[in-house]
Amino acid sequence: MKHKRKIIYLAGFLFSVPIALMLYINSSFLSIFMSEKAVGLTYVFGSIVSILALLVAPQIFRQIGGYKFLLLVIGLDALSILLFAFSKNAWSAVPVFIIGFALNTLIVFSLDELLKIFSRDSATGKIRGIYLAVCHLAFITSQLASATILGYFSFKIIYIIAFGVMLLFFLLSYLGLKNIPDPQYDKLKVFKYIKEFFKNKDLSRIYSINFLLQIFYAWMIIYTPIYLYMHLGFSWREIGIISAIMLLPFLFIPFNLGKYADKIGERKILMFGFTLASLTTLSLFFIQKHEVWVWALLLFSTRIGAATIEVMSDAYFFKHIKPENEEFVGVYRSTAPLAYILGPLLALAVFYFVPSFQYLFFVLCAIMLVGFFITLRLRDVR
Repeated sequence: MKHKRKIIYLAGFLFSVPIALMLYINSSFLSIFMSEKAVGLTYVFGSIVSILALLVAPQIFRQIGGYKFLLLVIGLDALSILLFAFSKNAWSAVPVFIIGFALNTLIVFSLDELLKIFSRDSATGKIRGIYLAVCHLAFITSQLASATILGYFSFKIIYIIAFGVMLLFFLLSYLGLKNIPDPQYDKLKVFKYIKEFFKNKDLSRIYSINFLLQIFYAWMIIYTPIYLYMHLGFSWREIGIISAIMLLPFLFIPFNLGKYADKIGERKILMFGFTLASLTTLSLFFIQKHEVWVWALLLFSTRIGAATIEVMSDAYFFKHIKPENEEFVGVYRSTAPLAYILGPLLALAVFYFVPSFQYLFFVLCAIMLVGFFITLRLRDVR
């Protein structure tokens, strides 16, 4: 069991590398083919497809098994990256981006389910903390690499490197995750298991909390690079350095807090995370200077809050489900694509009334405060 977990940790690392390389340049690459405010709509369509895919995924997962399902989505995702790199216009770039966006969601779903099979409830916080820390280590190193690469090469080179790492991820999964035992999965119809999920107050509240966190990520990922590059004049090398420093909390917070939460519960830690994320996000509203260290420090502070919320949210959720509840994992992970639907639409509304990027941070602060009040109603279970 422990050996398989280590392989899944490594698989999570290799998957996170290409995602991290592409994450903060996707919106700028798409803006080559369309207006920067229309980029958000592409994420909306990608998210709609992701949600539909998550509804279908549990049925396919049960039929072919977790191992084959993971190999299938990795292979298709690698192909989508390669096609995206060589896109010449919006008609070729947008459909491939949408498909790849959905496939990324399915890979997250698959790795979640496989890790749950090899987890004990009493150590869920620790296991999830290690997994998240390993994945975010990939994000940090990839951001530094991306900054260096973009100083000398084009976006296309980043995507080709991402494609190569996805092939390594496929090879590791093919060789290292054979013979994974599939539990007797629940056979519920889509609308029935969605209804069962939201009837459980613990699950519905943690879903709401995770959804607000994903709104935070969606806005930061889509709009912060555009704001820094096009409005404050930062170079991509500077943005890469800022991003690498910004992500450091995800390296040291998940493991330590995950282990701590197994002893005291997640509720109080979540309250702290939302408070910190709200206040530090508000501070971004007031800063319009071209200072790398200022933006690195402030964004670093926002991610302390976000990393705290992320690991507590995941630990709480996975303590409340069983390995055979793979359909619940799909519902829970729908928060990310749903956030990429409602997030950009909400941002468009903000732009309509206040045509300035910096006001996004003000509104985002208010959104994160909502999470604090939802957390007050959580019931700790250890």
